[in-house]
Amino acid sequence: MPKFQKHDSTQFGADNLRNRKQPDIRLKSIDRKAGKTSMNLYPGYKARHLAAVAAIAWGGVAAAQGTSTVPVPLLDAARKAVATNPEVQARWNGFLAADDERDVARGGLKPSVDFTANVGREYSSTPIRNSGTYNFNASRLSLTQMLFDGGFISSEVRRLGYAKLTRYYELAEASETAALEAMRAYADVARYRELVDAAKQNYTEHRQTVVLVEERANSGVGRRVDVEQANGRLALAESNLLTELTNLHDVSARYLRIVGEKPPANLPGLPENFMIGPMPVSNRALMNDGLQGSPTLNAAVENVRAYTQAIETRKSAYQPRISVNAYQSFDRNSSGIQGDSRGTGVEVVLNFNLYKGGADQASERQAVKLKYQALDLQEKACRDVRQTLSIAYSDMRNLVEQQRYQDLRRLATEKSLEAYRQQFQIGQRTLLDLLDSQNEFFEASRAYINARHNQIVAQGRVLAGMGRLVTALGVSRPDVPMAQAAGQDRNGIDPSQICPADHVDLDSIEKIKAEFVMPPRAPVPAPVSPPPPAPRAVTKISLPGDLLFDFDQAELKPPGITRLEELVRSLKDVALDVVIATGHTDSTGSDAYNDRLSLARANTVKEFLVSRGLDVKRVRAVGKGSSRPIADNDTAEGRSRNRRVEVEVVPLSAPAR
Repeated sequence: MPKFQKHDSTQFGADNLRNRKQPDIRLKSIDRKAGKTSMNLYPGYKARHLAAVAAIAWGGVAAAQGTSTVPVPLLDAARKAVATNPEVQARWNGFLAADDERDVARGGLKPSVDFTANVGREYSSTPIRNSGTYNFNASRLSLTQMLFDGGFISSEVRRLGYAKLTRYYELAEASETAALEAMRAYADVARYRELVDAAKQNYTEHRQTVVLVEERANSGVGRRVDVEQANGRLALAESNLLTELTNLHDVSARYLRIVGEKPPANLPGLPENFMIGPMPVSNRALMNDGLQGSPTLNAAVENVRAYTQAIETRKSAYQPRISVNAYQSFDRNSSGIQGDSRGTGVEVVLNFNLYKGGADQASERQAVKLKYQALDLQEKACRDVRQTLSIAYSDMRNLVEQQRYQDLRRLATEKSLEAYRQQFQIGQRTLLDLLDSQNEFFEASRAYINARHNQIVAQGRVLAGMGRLVTALGVSRPDVPMAQAAGQDRNGIDPSQICPADHVDLDSIEKIKAEFVMPPRAPVPAPVSPPPPAPRAVTKISLPGDLLFDFDQAELKPPGITRLEELVRSLKDVALDVVIATGHTDSTGSDAYNDRLSLARANTVKEFLVSRGLDVKRVRAVGKGSSRPIADNDTAEGRSRNRRVEVEVVPLSAPAR
């Protein structure tokens, strides 16, 4: 029984073990003396599977009736997520701020009325008059109306209108995402409550099996090793139950984060054949309708329109500014002249900038580059939306078929489990057969639960990508206007121009099954014994002792290390059976001393070879002392030749010796 992996809460959701009665698992009777146990697991399972699995139809997805009654707690969860999710709230405030920003720009089309007043004391002296020190005050009421600004304000109002629509579709996208996450969180909780129930059922079955096996072993009918095997599977069933409980905790915490409250204790599961709303009938309809309604793509389109209009706004800097001013003023002791004075006037003012250091041209170039950036982001949004819709739609359709196959598998494994249990009791099946069938039924049930809920979540992904999930669930915010009321003035999107629809075509499983032809079976050739491997010769290398060691020593000298390094390199590509290092000495000294010295030198060579990567199990050390001379020990030259270490290399395929 494989141990389940920890659930990743960002993946698909949970469910509640199908709204049907669970199998009645009970131990009917135990005859302790005879070691016999009668068990009745799954009464009535045949009745539950007499009906075939109905096909599921949404448009062209399937062809039977589905249920579109959305559980009320799911609607409440989605509504709360859309209304209170911080990201949705941030998008909502951004939309309102964009509307206010547009009103700010509109204010430039209306007259500006200003009133100024001042009071003070000053000293005035001129060549004509010395007025001395005196008090003064003045006031002025003026009205300024812009007559011509090169189209700056009107262009800016249009640009900000497109920016407002961008914020509007970003709000719609955040709402769709929040509704999808709420639906996914709901499905997570429901799914793992159902999986916990399935894991409890699996644990109960294994516990009952342990009881049965222990009774058989205690009565002498069974073996103790069977008890250990059953207990091992029981421990794994407990581990799987703990895993599902942990996953349920995690998805419940995620539900709390998204919805803002804990999932209800009596949260209803999503029924079989559940349908959120109408689905596209084909990939062509999916792409046409999905790209038209996608908030992500619509926001990108409005962003391009805003930056296109920004170019016109920047061009207005090349035009003169004309305004009319009307004013009335009242002054007392103005410029040292005692008394009151009044002034009333109307003037037309023209302001035409002739040179600004190239700032206006740079501003226009910047606007053009920003438009190109917006077009690139629009293309990215197109590709992302197209991929999201294509994958979600494919998952939705394929999971319908997968559900059907998983349910058939579950039915077959349930039948075989009952048959194996009965055969085990009469000795026709082994314990391993029974345990494997229990695990297979658990895995089949788990796979079916996952497929069913994955398909439901895939529906939500399709609708959210098309911008229709909030509408399908009926959880729209009441304060959000329709697109036309928000200022939308275009008639949809032309996908063939902005985002040409395309999809990946693959063979269906039905087509593959229909085209399958059993290939003819070729005759099995008679077995041919492989030729024996060619024998490889044994290599013996004699290394002078004076090269390797100082006189009467067993520590390697640098020249000896260099020679052994060369030996190791030569053995790099050889498949070794054994390497034997044999130490030899001359006849100087006692035989016992020479035996110890030769063995110590052989061990030194062995340790060096092992340190350079040779397998310690394949390297041996032997000391022969002075018993195997190859020269006359009466001469210095002969004794030098007798002091040596012979390394014998035996390959794996070497001939017998």
